[in-house]
Amino acid sequence: MRGMTTLSRRDFIRLGVLAGTLSLYGCSFGDSRATIRLPKGIIPKEFLKTLPSNWRYQLLDITPGTDFFKARFQEDTDLIAIGDGWLRNCPYDDFQSIASDDFLARYNSQAKIFLNNFSSEIALRLLPVAVSPWVMIFRRGENWASEAKGSWDVLLDSDLKGHIVFPNSPRLIMSLADRMSPSDSLQRLRKQAAAFDDVNGMNWLLSGKAKVAILPLQVCLKILVRDSRLRIAFPIEGAPLNWTLLLKPRLSLKPTPLEWIKQSWTLPLLVQLLSNGWIPPLPYSELEQAIDLLPLKYQVIYKSRRSFENSWSFSPLTLMEENLLEERWFNSFP
Repeated sequence: MRGMTTLSRRDFIRLGVLAGTLSLYGCSFGDSRATIRLPKGIIPKEFLKTLPSNWRYQLLDITPGTDFFKARFQEDTDLIAIGDGWLRNCPYDDFQSIASDDFLARYNSQAKIFLNNFSSEIALRLLPVAVSPWVMIFRRGENWASEAKGSWDVLLDSDLKGHIVFPNSPRLIMSLADRMSPSDSLQRLRKQAAAFDDVNGMNWLLSGKAKVAILPLQVCLKILVRDSRLRIAFPIEGAPLNWTLLLKPRLSLKPTPLEWIKQSWTLPLLVQLLSNGWIPPLPYSELEQAIDLLPLKYQVIYKSRRSFENSWSFSPLTLMEENLLEERWFNSFP
């Protein structure tokens, strides 16, 4: 046909080579970006979307019981985000200093206490970027709302026996028992359990197989808007804290995106992150403006300054301390 350009076999080969070259160039360009790797859900997607254009994120497939650090990260990993529970087996020598004086100066007292649990050499390799308290989330919890607002003792209520989903963390459960009034609170708590399964805690609750689950706020906050049967209690006596940290592999030469992290301290992003139960480690006074912009259901949880101030973090354990806790847990079997 007139006007149609025909290509010879040689032309097709040349175009194929050109396309392949461009494809390789594109892959090379993509691989040149700095990479942050993280388990799903540990950082809100709203925050990940604000990563600088020269950064990318990749989700890690983490299953319960996995030793997070057994599999060495690829050379192109420049940051990893983890919860503080993974630090138990952390090979700290594989990571470089990441601490920033700007951050240390802005941190709230809880973040400083958390870092002070570690030697100065290790603390410099940890960058807390958020915290989330473990809270009680009730299904049809009107009968327990008042008591739960003040104390974890509500979990010993006889009507909750066999209806509580506890975290799969003996240490966390023992820490709750230590703040309860009865001397036999640990044994009594264990009798209350429907399961020790925080991974599926929300499913237990929504299906009606449990009346209350103990979960990090970042796991369960948003569902309050969607399900009127649920309510969250963050006791005035405080709660265990679940930290999100950044670590920087020793092989990485990329600068840490500190300005990206600082975005989480300011409006409007701060409101979005608090709506996810993901709380930057700033003094409470710096969060109040954002808290006032949250839906009322969320404000009720955040408005208790005492709850934040009374909360606690877990310090690293020596082998002897770990053995003593294991013995205590074994001996408390109901």
